[in-house]
Amino acid sequence: MRPAFNALCALALTVFVALSPALAQGTYYANVDTSSAATLRVTLHTLIDDHTRFPYTASSTDTWNVLELAQQDPANAGRILDIYRNRSFVKVGGGNASYEREHVWPKSYGFPDDDGLNMPYTDCHMLWLCDGGYNGARSNIPFGACTASCAEYVTDSNNGQGGGAGVFPGQSNWTSGANTSGRYQVWSGRQGDAARALFYAAIRYEGGVHGVTGVMEPDLELTDNLGQIAAWNTGQNEAFGYMGRLDVLFAWHLSDPPDAFERRRNDVVAGFQGNRNPFIDHPEWVECVFVGVCPQPLGAVYCSPAVANSTGASADIEARGSAVVLDADFRLLASEMPTSVSGMFLCSRTTDIVFQPGGSQGNLCLGGAIGRAVGGQILQASVFGTFSTQVDLGALPLPTGFVPALAGETWNFQAWFRDVAFGAPTSNFTDAWQVTFQ
Repeated sequence: MRPAFNALCALALTVFVALSPALAQGTYYANVDTSSAATLRVTLHTLIDDHTRFPYTASSTDTWNVLELAQQDPANAGRILDIYRNRSFVKVGGGNASYEREHVWPKSYGFPDDDGLNMPYTDCHMLWLCDGGYNGARSNIPFGACTASCAEYVTDSNNGQGGGAGVFPGQSNWTSGANTSGRYQVWSGRQGDAARALFYAAIRYEGGVHGVTGVMEPDLELTDNLGQIAAWNTGQNEAFGYMGRLDVLFAWHLSDPPDAFERRRNDVVAGFQGNRNPFIDHPEWVECVFVGVCPQPLGAVYCSPAVANSTGASADIEARGSAVVLDADFRLLASEMPTSVSGMFLCSRTTDIVFQPGGSQGNLCLGGAIGRAVGGQILQASVFGTFSTQVDLGALPLPTGFVPALAGETWNFQAWFRDVAFGAPTSNFTDAWQVTFQ
C-alpha cells in the first residue's frame, strides 16, 4: 500500500515549509551568477543537481504520489488536472485507465530503461499526469508548430482555460506524423509549462554522475536538429539525449508565462525532490541560457524576511520584467500570503521601518509619500496565495497624484494584505523591493 494521501500532504508541506523561507529571502538562488549565459548555466546546474530520487512505482512513496499532489485540481482536492486534455480526473492513488504518466522529455530519447537508479526517468519536474489517449497521441514526437492539417485533440474547460474544438489553433492540441518526422503542438494554456520542463531537463542533466549515488547520468540537450534527436533513440540508456524543437519551445515559453498552477506544481515537486525548476521562478533566465541575452539585475529585496503571516510563512515581493522605463514591461508579484485575501501594492521613493502601523501584524518598510494600489486596483490573492500586476511606470500613485518614474530614480515597493492573528482580523506586509530605473 502507498502512504495515505493525508500523510503525503503533511510530508510535502513539512519539506516545502523548510525550503520556503530560503526562497522568500532570496537565499535559494543566492549563488546563481547571471553575468553570462555560461556562468548562469553552470551555477544553475550546480544548484538543482543531485536531487532526491523517488521510485517510478513502489509500495512506498513513488512518482504517482508526488504527481497526484503536484497536479491537484485547484477546484477540488480529490481530483487531478492533466496537462494535454485539461481534464479533471478523480484521484485513485496510482492512476487508472484514464490518466497515465507522461514523460514530457520522451524517455526513448536518452533514458528508456528504468533500472531503479535512472534519475531522469523518475524526475517529477519532467513527468506529468496525462489523459491516456492524449499521452498515446504524443508518444515520442518532438514538440513543434502544427498546421490546420494536423489531427486535433481538444481540451476540456477548467477554471476558464481550454474548452471545445475550434478553428486552428483554438484551444486544442494538434499532432501529425510519428517519431522525429512528426510534431506535437501543445494547447496554448500549457505550452510554456511543457517548454520550461524541457529547459529544466537540459540544465539539470549535464552528464557525469549523481553526487550521492555515483550513478551515471545522461547529458540532455535541446536542439532544432531532428537528425541529432533521432540518432540517440537507440532503445538503451545513453550518454546523450536530444529533444526539440528549441526555437518552438522558446516561443511557447514567451507566449505562456508561468501561472499559479505551474508555480504550485513546482513547489510540491521541490518539497519531495529538494530541487526546483528555476525557469518557473525566474522565466527571464531562459533567454539568457538558451539565447545568450542576459538581463541586468532587476532590483533587490530589503526589509526581509517579513513578519510571518497566518500561514506561518513570510510573504515576499519580487519585481520582474525590465527596469528600463521605455520598455513598459515592469511587473510586481507578491506570494506566500494566505489564500484568497485582498491586498494592494504600495510604492514610495523613500525607505523607512514602521513597526505594526495601525495595529497591523507586519511592518511597513516605506516612508515619506506612500502611494497605494499600484496598478490601480485592490487585488485578490489566488488559491495559492499570490497576486501580481503590470505596473504603469508613467503613472505611479502618490498622495499628490500620479507621477512618472524617471530613468535614474530609485523606487521602493511593498504589498499590504488582509490577515488574521489570534482569531481576529488584522493585516500584514510582504518584505520590500527596491529598483533603480533606467
